[in-house]
Amino acid sequence: MHIKLNDVTFTYSKRRRNKPLAGPFVLQHLGLSVESGEMLAIAGKSGSGKSTFLQLLKGFLAPSEGTVELDATDPHLSRRPQVFDRVGFIFQYPEHQLFSTTVFEDIAFGLQSAKLTAEEKEVKVRAAMEAVQLDYEQFKDRSPFELSGGEKRRVAIAGVVVLEPEVLILDEPTAGLDLQSRTSLFDLLHSMNRQRGMTVMWVSHQLEEILEHASRLIALKEGQFLADGHPTDLLSDPLLLEAFGWEEPPALAVTRLLRKLGSVPSNEILSPQEAADTITKLLSSRQISV
Repeated sequence: MHIKLNDVTFTYSKRRRNKPLAGPFVLQHLGLSVESGEMLAIAGKSGSGKSTFLQLLKGFLAPSEGTVELDATDPHLSRRPQVFDRVGFIFQYPEHQLFSTTVFEDIAFGLQSAKLTAEEKEVKVRAAMEAVQLDYEQFKDRSPFELSGGEKRRVAIAGVVVLEPEVLILDEPTAGLDLQSRTSLFDLLHSMNRQRGMTVMWVSHQLEEILEHASRLIALKEGQFLADGHPTDLLSDPLLLEAFGWEEPPALAVTRLLRKLGSVPSNEILSPQEAADTITKLLSSRQISV
């Protein structure tokens, strides 16, 4: 699915007849194009408009001015709100929204209006659980409240994946998760991105996470896009880092230093483990000293 924003402005103030749109503005004059299959991260300080931006993409909110197009269709102007069904939305701490007595019932809840047979529903739930790497027989009859935090989040994601969206939007998906669960979650998101061609967009405050997993970063400040590009380029820009009060991610800083030693190709960014391994090798060969 191709997503396009055309000069989108949003305010919670109501427009008065024959009067210009009045502020305060949450978002102002946003233009954006997102192609199918992107891994796109959105970053910015609290209050910058990130959550409002995501809700516009899902259709929870309509622009005050401008248009949001999904595959060249504006669902609001065309009166086809069902187009937004092709966009899946995962709220922050989605496990808090689990409510059924079994994992199967929770995942299948969104299928109630689809008029499926029991067999057809089972096929879809099985596929969704397979997509989030939860064994069907092992988990289908378990209470979601007995699962680990990472498993609960997978169940919540499966409840959206079962609707077969083309775009998956997540609001700070790793909030509250330990390192193992965060790693597992992004393994899952990359898998769905590769195998299903699913566009994945998420909000994050973790620059290392963005650097490792995103192919594109949008920086949002005071309701406007301040930067849009590859995370490596943007997070190496002193002016952008200063504008957001960010520090250069350690992986970039270490890679830059190792590149000066000729130990890293110019187009490569090392993960923390790769950087540690490279430094260990340099120390053992006495090319550097502590």
